[in-house]
Amino acid sequence: MDNRIEPRPFARLFPFAWFAVAGSQTRTRPTRPIAFTPSRVEPIPAPPHLTPSPAEKPSAGARVAQLGVWVLITLGWLVFAAWWAIVLRRESMGALGFALGVVVAIVVVCAVGMAAWTRHNIQIARTGKRGYSSLFIPMRWKCDTLGRPIELPARAIATTAPDVRVVMRDGVKVYVAATEATP
Repeated sequence: MDNRIEPRPFARLFPFAWFAVAGSQTRTRPTRPIAFTPSRVEPIPAPPHLTPSPAEKPSAGARVAQLGVWVLITLGWLVFAAWWAIVLRRESMGALGFALGVVVAIVVVCAVGMAAWTRHNIQIARTGKRGYSSLFIPMRWKCDTLGRPIELPARAIATTAPDVRVVMRDGVKVYVAATEATP
């Protein structure tokens, strides 16, 4: 069987784009999470709890500044509420209803458009026909991406092993199912 992938007709129009993706492989999701070998180095301890020392506590001027900021924020919200009270007193209920209707209509149109676009994308993902953007390349378990041969354990052993390690032996990448007794 020929493992070469030929460019599609659209890719022939833009050969530079074809060369960018020609060597890329689409990965498949493993059937179970891969157990990784624990680190051989000591873990880095968490930083000590940062409590300000008495010398680092904020000064009285800093506390006054913080209080001033909170006062300004409160005054800003009070002005905001006061202006809305003025606007609501001057406007008729019809104008207010029209404005709220426009806002509700915009939200509904956005929600329906988002739902339709999401449904469209899910449908495309289910069928697997994504046009020219992502050509599906099946994973071949004979070699890795660097061309080195791969040797896999039996499926029953690999799927039940608590840990699977990768070892290089004479240029062959060997996947070894480790037992709990193995260091």
